[in-house]
Parts: sequence; C-alpha cells; structure tokens
Amino acid sequence: MDYQQPFCNPSVPFTGRIQGALHEGKTITVTGRVLPEARRFHVNLQCGSKEKPNIALHFNPRYDESNRHVACNTMLCSKWGPEERKYYIPMAQEERFTLMFRVNRDSYSVIVNGAHYMEYLHRMLITEVDTILVYGDVEIESIAFFNPAVTLSI
Repeated sequence: MDYQQPFCNPSVPFTGRIQGALHEGKTITVTGRVLPEARRFHVNLQCGSKEKPNIALHFNPRYDESNRHVACNTMLCSKWGPEERKYYIPMAQEERFTLMFRVNRDSYSVIVNGAHYMEYLHRMLITEVDTILVYGDVEIESIAFFNPAVTLSI
C-alpha cells in the first residue's frame, strides 16, 4: 500500500482525499482539540466532496443538547439511516484528543485517546470511501493514515 503524507494543521472546515480509498486494516488518526465553547463538530468518511456525498460514517459529538452524546450515521442517496447514539463523549471541551478510525471487515472501530469507544457496522462498501471531512468547533493538528504492511509468502 502507498504511504500518504499526513495533513498538518489544516483549517476547519477541511476536506481531504484518502489515497487508495479505504480497505480492511487501514487506520485514520485525527489529532486535535475541542474548542472551549464547542457546540458540535463532525468527522465524515465519505465518497468524494460533492455537495451531497454518500457518507459511510458521520461521527458527531454534540455538546449543545441536554443529553450530550455522540451521534453516528450513514447517508446514502441524500437520506440518513438510523442514528446510533452513545451518551458519553470522551473528548472534553478545551482538551486535546486523538480519534482513530480502524477499518475492519465488517465495521469501523472508533478509538478515542487510546481506548476503544465503539464499533460502527459498515452500511456501504468501504472501497467507495475516498474523502475525509472535518467540520465544526474543533482545531485539527493532524490527520494521519496508516496502511498495514503487506506480507508476501514465497
């Protein structure tokens, strides 16, 4: 697999291409800081950067509701699917965080600050996902990509 340079200190909103699209074993690591008065932000793993792309994973911490939570969803053909919510946000306002998305055969593993947070089952082909978008009340230090080494048998 090809190496992709990380995106460093991108301004938000940010849209960047994921070289080689997603595949099993790939990990995307977003390092940043939630802004002090944050209401919401989201990270999308999506198909292209057109106006209404298909979104494989919408990861959306919401600090502005009485029951603070993280909402996750998928958008296909401009329609949201059933929302999945977790009523614990592991990234506090004003604090730095590391958010990892590991692509598995059947799901995304979401890891926050080194601890497993959730599994989100695939609702569309991962090979169509070639773009990451970050939007909202967050600063991003870096977005890095890791492809597992391929071992060849001789």
